[in-house]
Amino acid sequence: MLVKDPPVEITEGLWMLGTSEYPLYVYHGGGEYTIFEGGIGAVGPILAEQFEALGIAGQSVARIVVTHAHPDHVMAVPAFRQMFPQATVVASEIAAKTLAVEKAVAFFAKMDQMLAAALIEHGLIREQHRAVPPAENRIAVDRSLHEGDTLEVGAGKTFQVFETPGHSDCSLSFFEPVARILVVSDATGYYMPRHGAWWPNYFTDYGKYVASMERLAGLDAEILCLSHNGAVRGADEVAAYFRGAIEATRAYHQRILDEFRSGSPVRQIAETLGAEIHAKMPLMPLDFFQKNCGLLVKLSLAHKGIDANKPA
Repeated sequence: MLVKDPPVEITEGLWMLGTSEYPLYVYHGGGEYTIFEGGIGAVGPILAEQFEALGIAGQSVARIVVTHAHPDHVMAVPAFRQMFPQATVVASEIAAKTLAVEKAVAFFAKMDQMLAAALIEHGLIREQHRAVPPAENRIAVDRSLHEGDTLEVGAGKTFQVFETPGHSDCSLSFFEPVARILVVSDATGYYMPRHGAWWPNYFTDYGKYVASMERLAGLDAEILCLSHNGAVRGADEVAAYFRGAIEATRAYHQRILDEFRSGSPVRQIAETLGAEIHAKMPLMPLDFFQKNCGLLVKLSLAHKGIDANKPA
């Protein structure tokens, strides 16, 4: 089943907080809390409200897990640093390097303000949740995680760390093998449950993206924590989700190849794909989706060794 509309307890010790569009996952073990996802800036004040309502003491937060260094997954971290000064921030080594670059974080802050304005306009957050831009254009990471590491989360429980590139080079996923909880962030793309559809998000490499999904599917998780629009609970449901995501990605890739080979220019393909996703999810401007779809078109062609700048 799909779990949404935070705050909601997914299973014992695991809560979905934040917003439906940008959820966080809070794991409770042995008196300490771990926050998975660094969220959008607005999630900082939203989480503070939710913690107060649930009676969760901020001093019990031990760690903040950054899944990857994209603006909608890191911009609450500065607020979390102030709210939970004792907490350790962890991320991949690649993500840590990105978050140390002032130009990158300044761009992230600009995107975060645009996103907050859109969410307010659509009635998804309130003006009081709009984050103040960070005082400095760096987001510090205390510990770098790598493939094969384990993340201790209290009460003797650990999450296994997997490097899952494709969406980004810095993407990490996390698996707790007892309760079979799997945190994948954007590794499977942007799922739109209302439409029963996925927007594939292989923003760095198509082949690695599919391979990462296949690897994650093989873990046979029973709870799948997505970074947008909900979580999936139930072994059969999780397996079906992965099948759908992989099939949708392959079909998307093949469509791009077919349209290019039939003579459609890269720009036209990107504009059509961008318009389609914008119609389903009009949160950001049309050109945002068309630019991102342009990247997907080029990466699909590159996977087949096709130069996007030459006609088919």
